[in-house]
Amino acid sequence: IPIPDECSGYEEWTSIPWDHLVDLHALGEKIGVKMIQWDGSPAAEYMKKFHINIFETDTLTLQDSGPYDFRFLDTLDDVSPTRDKYLYSIYIPALAQAPERLVQIGTLFGSSRLRLRQGASKSVRRDVRSGMAFTNPDLSRVADTIYEALGAVYIGAHIRVGDGQFEKRSTVNARTIWWNLVHLVCGLDLEETLALEQQLTPLDEDLDPPLIQPDVPSLRVPHLPLPPLPHTFKHKIRCRAPLHTSAPFQKLNAPLYIATDSPNPAADPLFLIYIQTFPCIFFLSDFISHLSSLDALINPYDQVPLKGFLIPVLDAMVLARAREVVVTGGSTFGAFVKDVLWRRHWGFEIVQRG
Repeated sequence: IPIPDECSGYEEWTSIPWDHLVDLHALGEKIGVKMIQWDGSPAAEYMKKFHINIFETDTLTLQDSGPYDFRFLDTLDDVSPTRDKYLYSIYIPALAQAPERLVQIGTLFGSSRLRLRQGASKSVRRDVRSGMAFTNPDLSRVADTIYEALGAVYIGAHIRVGDGQFEKRSTVNARTIWWNLVHLVCGLDLEETLALEQQLTPLDEDLDPPLIQPDVPSLRVPHLPLPPLPHTFKHKIRCRAPLHTSAPFQKLNAPLYIATDSPNPAADPLFLIYIQTFPCIFFLSDFISHLSSLDALINPYDQVPLKGFLIPVLDAMVLARAREVVVTGGSTFGAFVKDVLWRRHWGFEIVQRG
């Protein structure tokens, strides 16, 4: 039966309540807020109007037209940086004086959207940000099976290449992440790393090592060191290539899991140096059989299959279980994995930004 024109694109997007991904009840108890979710249904609209008595005149709407319209500041004498990507500054103390009882906000995308200076504000942000760790049981079960298939000890990287500045800087970012993995995570010295790079990517001119900037927000929240990587690994999935046998390079036999938005990373030239370096490199596409249980996930509100929308979330969850994680600089997704998911998995205090 052909799909009617009015149904074209119907399965390209959907909406799910936040508690499908995170434990909002626990978060609400932590910060002393009763969580009431609105899912757009007539029943939810009725509840908003007649159970909590919120009408149009009670609502202050901050209407945005793009992802970087509003930034929120908690101190009246603070200002956003001169060269700032956000168009408008909203001061929370002034917002609190508005006569409306409900503030309706558009996108909350961006870890720097909140510019906080007060200790109480930072404390709430820490609790909320920490409470955003994914808890969906279906995804957790799949992530755990992939974690076990990888041998429960592996390193991870997030390489974003598919859009905007990340597409333009994909070569630079991929090189920097490779250097982080080889030099800082696996421990090859500077000369060994440089020689390996020159061997794998022969160029007419010699390259200097990339400038690896320290992650200052992470350094402000130190954590106990994790156990060193073992000399041998017990993954349950076959590696792509024979293991390194020479002593300096045996450290590169560690399983490497890469989360990426590249549609086919195994065939993407950008990832060739990773495949040549790490014989046990894996992508989510290597675990297709583990994903079959997600086929049954359907949004009860609109009957749209959820699997395709949840794949990036699952990718992040598998990455966060790695022993060490390197992420793409400037990526909100990568920062969320490293600052929140990875630290929550290992029991460390999360990192706050902004």
